[in-house]
Amino acid sequence: MNFKLALTLRSLRQQASRRAGAAHACLLLLALATPTRADPLAYITAQGADSLSIVDLAQGRVVDTLKIGKKPAGVAVAPGGGRIYATNPEGHSFSVIERAENGAHRVIAEIPAGAGPLGIALDPQGKTVFVADWYADEVHVFDAATLKETGAIKVGQSPAGMASDPEGRFLYVANRESDTVSVVDIFARQTVATIPVGKAPFGVTYDPEGPRLFVANVQSGDVSVIDPTTRQETRRLKVRSFPYAIALTPDGKIFVTNQHDDSVTVFDGDTLEELKTIEACGYPEGILAAGGAVYVACWMDDVLARIDAKTLAVAQKIPVAASPRAFGVFVAPALTPPPAETRQKNPAVR
Repeated sequence: MNFKLALTLRSLRQQASRRAGAAHACLLLLALATPTRADPLAYITAQGADSLSIVDLAQGRVVDTLKIGKKPAGVAVAPGGGRIYATNPEGHSFSVIERAENGAHRVIAEIPAGAGPLGIALDPQGKTVFVADWYADEVHVFDAATLKETGAIKVGQSPAGMASDPEGRFLYVANRESDTVSVVDIFARQTVATIPVGKAPFGVTYDPEGPRLFVANVQSGDVSVIDPTTRQETRRLKVRSFPYAIALTPDGKIFVTNQHDDSVTVFDGDTLEELKTIEACGYPEGILAAGGAVYVACWMDDVLARIDAKTLAVAQKIPVAASPRAFGVFVAPALTPPPAETRQKNPAVR
């Protein structure tokens, strides 16, 4: 992935097609708003602004903006919502953000994480942080309490998206340049299987109801459906150009962002039949379901789009900072205090 080239392409497309002005004025006003306690919150990495936009989803507006590392992309929210992690690919690091009970946020650390940290994920308990290193073809492992690196796991070429099973036994890693998904044994800290998928896999989502995995294959324009028990691909779902990431709703729908088609394709989770392709926004990337809606980071339009999960229509576009990506789990649950063990081990958590 050439991040500088991506930003250049974005600039060229903006000159040809975007209508700027009102959205930027609105964004300026929203950035001055006083942070408030709100649930749920979305944390949107803004690659063009080196920042994290914090969005109150109930109010539909940005309530705070934090400066973090260089060209942030990946994001993960810890269980309980008190910690947020964001990768900085060109800063060779990930940022650690603390969310206080009064709703205030602050950056408590920036941790070196290899040559090209991109995807980031946690185990289900939030005790371990996994960072996919695009250039080193490995996953760095960090202790969430101490923020110290405890090891690195070799995977395929150019690892991007990752997802753990609910038991925290296996981590699934999409290797874009290998056209595979690595199955990592979390306890053994090693790759135990490799699953062939479509061309250039990027986003990975684990569906515990199947169980099954969904993998967005950027260059083949489809989604691989994988049985994690047999570790075999069972089906391919055809979508539009450059599928990026996948979200699942409680009522069983599957939403796929099509980056180069400015759309989101929706499937029935039971039949795997396409229900609709929604004209969403410019370059939809990160996507996640929360509270009866599906939220999409729109890289070209500088907005977080809200899609009604029932009507399958875009209901709102919330201005955020430039070039939003939100690659990962970016919505916080109801805020609960971190475990006492975490507070004791890490003096930065108060």
